[in-house]
Amino acid sequence: MRRALAAVLLLAACSPGERVPPGATVELDYELTSAGTMIESNAGRDLLIVVQGEGNLPGPVDEALVGMKKGEEKVVELTPMQGFGPSDPDKIKAIPLEKFGAMAKDLAPGALVGGAQGGKAAQGRVLKIEDGKATLDFNHPLAGKPLRYKIKVVAIRPR
Repeated sequence: MRRALAAVLLLAACSPGERVPPGATVELDYELTSAGTMIESNAGRDLLIVVQGEGNLPGPVDEALVGMKKGEEKVVELTPMQGFGPSDPDKIKAIPLEKFGAMAKDLAPGALVGGAQGGKAAQGRVLKIEDGKATLDFNHPLAGKPLRYKIKVVAIRPR
């Protein structure tokens, strides 16, 4: 009888609602920075709601959720390979300005340009304009950068 009671008390103390189990819906506060620069945060906004294991977050961040307690904070550092991959020089293209039509006059370094690349929707950032061409970078803006996620579990809803 004593062993059964001890087992029940132990199970109650370690109930799955206390920690994030695989597949749980988790509500988070988060910050994403790179090299000390704030990239994104939900501070003062709605919580980020994710289902652990569904790929809503980069793998190492998603995996870090398992076992976290409500109210717990964790920092997860990602290499460029764990984040958005390396910057690919083949995704930097010089495009003649005449291809942009009337939009060419509004192009400036830093501007985002939407279009298609290889038959797929693509967005590029203008790096420079010279010699009648706009040089666009079609890499993800965070490609090649180390990332730092600071996450805090606010609520846990097991499956």
